[in-house]
Amino acid sequence: MKKQTIALFCMAIFSVSCAQKNEGKSDSKYTDDQKASYYIGLNIAQNMKQEGFKVDADLLAQAIKEEMAGTKKLMPAEEMNTFMQEFMQKQNEKKQSEALAQADGNKKKGLGFLTKNKTNPKVKTTATGLQYEVLQEGDGKTKPKATDVVQVKYTGKLLDGTVFDSTDKNGGNPMDINLGSVIKGWTEGIQLMSKGSKYRFYIPSDLAYGDRGAGAAIPPGSTIIFDVELISIK
Repeated sequence: MKKQTIALFCMAIFSVSCAQKNEGKSDSKYTDDQKASYYIGLNIAQNMKQEGFKVDADLLAQAIKEEMAGTKKLMPAEEMNTFMQEFMQKQNEKKQSEALAQADGNKKKGLGFLTKNKTNPKVKTTATGLQYEVLQEGDGKTKPKATDVVQVKYTGKLLDGTVFDSTDKNGGNPMDINLGSVIKGWTEGIQLMSKGSKYRFYIPSDLAYGDRGAGAAIPPGSTIIFDVELISIK
């Protein structure tokens, strides 16, 4: 319980400086301590909303006042610790259940897309279910191995066209990628390419980020699309 509280407080403190930078000029009638107090409360609330907690703001304020004043608490420490362990377990189970439901829905969408996409004469499908389209042929000679480091330019998109990652977003410079440290769809797909080629890969979720997804950018169970240009093999 204490570790969770400290971590939450640290996140709030860290966010104070970010919020101050983003909000521009603040009201000078407040002291620095008052501003910090407000921003800490603001960021605690934001974190609670992100975690899906339905927080009673009055009780939250009461707890802070009681702790600061050293007065009697609503619940003994041992009872609070037991409650929070059970509460967090329920929250985690709820999140897992929601993620699985989201993954199932996205996998159905992905399957529908891939089934239709497979009929495109320009699209080829491998034994694993990876689909690809040759946009530009390379030298036809030099192909990477699964253990190689390659230099590539790429753009990654969801099925709705949302770009979640791109070398263009990172200055437009090629990126070095270790094929042994990426998703299965990349490891398999890049080996099909020769130096100088450009491919479009349609990667089912089991060859991408699976039921877990990848943060907020790639939802659970997502089929993803990558346009990749193989610059060189190191």
